[in-house]
Amino acid sequence: MTLIPNLVEQIPGRVLELGVEELRESLREILFNLDSAVEDLADGTMRIAYNNTAVFVDVGAQALGESIVRTLVTIASPVLREVVISSPLCEWIATNGWRYVFGHVTLDAFMGIGEIEFQHRLLGEHLEADEFEASVLAVVGTADQLVETLQARFGGLRYTD
Repeated sequence: MTLIPNLVEQIPGRVLELGVEELRESLREILFNLDSAVEDLADGTMRIAYNNTAVFVDVGAQALGESIVRTLVTIASPVLREVVISSPLCEWIATNGWRYVFGHVTLDAFMGIGEIEFQHRLLGEHLEADEFEASVLAVVGTADQLVETLQARFGGLRYTD
């Protein structure tokens, strides 16, 4: 099967069919409606602080071939930082970190210390505003719940520490 973007059926409702920059601006408006304190970071990522964490939204492009490019929206919330990498931590992430409806737990490790994050990706071509908003709330809410649970079990510092 060959992917041809122009043949994708249109979905009724408020659908965001935009390029990367236009999509970023539309998503920024949606985030602003959730929290007017949305921050625009230097790399183009948008951030909203929330309890023990924050939510970061990034819009990027992914090349699928010579002439096919799709937009990806990454929604991520830090859970813990400066976590000592251990077998029980890696086992928990491998066996439990994927068991969420919206998103999954990731571990970025360097020299025995890691950062735990909760993230979810969406295709941007036909993203509905309600789907984006629900995903943002699910990611940041799940990450905030995981902070206390995982810190008690594996140590590390909260994003806000």
